[in-house]
Amino acid sequence: MKEKLITLLIVALAPYSLFAQKVDYVEPQKPYSNSPFLQKATKKSVSSSSPLLVPMITWAPDGVTVHANAGTKPNPNSSLARAIGRPVELKLIDDFDKQVENYVTGKSAFLRGTADMIALVADALKQKDPGLEPIVFLQLSTSTGADGFVGKDIDKLKDLKGKTIVAQLNGPHLSLIGNMLSDAGLSSKDVTIKFVPEITTPPNWSPGQAALDPANAFRNDESLSGAACIYPDILALTAGGTVGTGLEGTVKGAKPLFTTKTASNVIFDVYAVRKDFLDNNKELVEAFRSEHLKQQEFFLKELANIAKKSQADKSRVSSFKKLSKPLAGIFLQDESAVSDFILWVGVDAQLAGVTGNERFFDTKNPVSFTATTNRIQDFFLDLGLIGNKSILSYHLPSKETAVASTELAKPKQAFASTQAVRQAAESAGANTLYTYTFTFPAQIAEIDWRDYAQVFATIHETVSRYGGAIVQLRGHADNFFYNFVRAKMKQNQSTYERRIPGTDQFQKLPLPKIEQILNDAQTLSYARAFSVKKAYAAYVRENLNLSPEEVDLSRFDVKGMSVKDPLITSPKTPQERAQNMRGEMFIISAESEIPAEFGADDLR
Repeated sequence: MKEKLITLLIVALAPYSLFAQKVDYVEPQKPYSNSPFLQKATKKSVSSSSPLLVPMITWAPDGVTVHANAGTKPNPNSSLARAIGRPVELKLIDDFDKQVENYVTGKSAFLRGTADMIALVADALKQKDPGLEPIVFLQLSTSTGADGFVGKDIDKLKDLKGKTIVAQLNGPHLSLIGNMLSDAGLSSKDVTIKFVPEITTPPNWSPGQAALDPANAFRNDESLSGAACIYPDILALTAGGTVGTGLEGTVKGAKPLFTTKTASNVIFDVYAVRKDFLDNNKELVEAFRSEHLKQQEFFLKELANIAKKSQADKSRVSSFKKLSKPLAGIFLQDESAVSDFILWVGVDAQLAGVTGNERFFDTKNPVSFTATTNRIQDFFLDLGLIGNKSILSYHLPSKETAVASTELAKPKQAFASTQAVRQAAESAGANTLYTYTFTFPAQIAEIDWRDYAQVFATIHETVSRYGGAIVQLRGHADNFFYNFVRAKMKQNQSTYERRIPGTDQFQKLPLPKIEQILNDAQTLSYARAFSVKKAYAAYVRENLNLSPEEVDLSRFDVKGMSVKDPLITSPKTPQERAQNMRGEMFIISAESEIPAEFGADDLR
């Protein structure tokens, strides 16, 4: 995907920054139920005649649906049509409002969007008619690199406070922005959000027109400090993922803050169906789900074969590339861009499959469908985009049709060694996204998760949401005694006096060596950092009943800081000393260091 889209964007956007003089900002409807098209649309029953219209969007995993349907046109002999008993017409509809209009007026019973897009429209549809309530019944995929956020002269996400950012209206990046702000301790009121109608440069755009998408708004509006974009646009804005110079379509000072390679559990692609249609066609909807899962599993097996690299079955790779040729034509407008399509569907996205769907609809999962939509609705309420907050509905078969699952239960280990994760955490492109702090009593290194149950719940949610991030644990020791001994040494003293506990008497002791103090502090600080990792492992094992194999601890880096980074440089009171006795958890984006499953070379 990357090579092809970057080439297309650079060619398309080269004249854009030269001639686009303004930005076509659009105002969101507040709440969404006030949308004129929605108020005018009359609810009609979904036609029972064939074919069944199912929307899709320009997203490579939608190629699974196309493959299941043997193309986009109605085909009664496709595996999908045979499964549900009706031929299906797939229609590319990236305009979500148009999908909603078709849905209300009975042209289609389905919505194809992200979980947060369904959360945006659900209340408005239920208000219009209870039968229009969207019921989510299937997860297709998750974005794992195709989307992200770029900032200008921004080092930390907290620096966005008071700044202006841009995103597509009613698009898939609202969840990315909402989660980003919340995790940074910011609210929608701490930033100004402007909206544009498109997610990237539309095909019918011509030089001289106003900017319609986040990337070109970012180029043309100097008041913007950040933009939520698709990954190829981020590369074009930041000189290939470094720092923009202001030349050749880049924005001076712009750099990627993170993408969904780090925030790998933020943007979830789903299918939803009208409640009244589901009530009358439950077997059809469940058959659609079952057949789609079978096709997802087929794709996952083929992608897993490619990931074997030199050990891959070459004949299977060749067959999968042949299968992907027409899909590349649909989603990249170029049938020769087969490798780019496969990279998109297998690296920049993660198909959910059977196991992914089980996780997504498991309410114990901190990034489940229910948790995700509940969290994003808080953001929508703050923005005024919805009028009410409610628990969104989903439907799972009472007895799931047996579908063989690709083994995805055990998370893939991101890093092969402690050296690799440390190198990634301290690489030039690493960005610290979020931090958490724990305090320790003097000389104590142990921590029990039960004493911080809510904190560990929040940490687990964040660690899960940023499934591609490095988690660096830093332990710190108080520097008071170190400062004290150094001061004594400067005075050429070789002893010091310490109060005997429980008395008013003092004991004269030899002044210890600085090296010994530092060694002891290093040991204590490392133990504090490691104890946080142990406590987190105990939390997920004892409180969530997750086995060690179900949590990727390979991306946890443990580091003792000794006395090198005190919060209080010269502590004098017990309270000041206590602030230095701490452990910290850093959520770090270091995407260039995270190994990919496979690359373009594996597809030659």
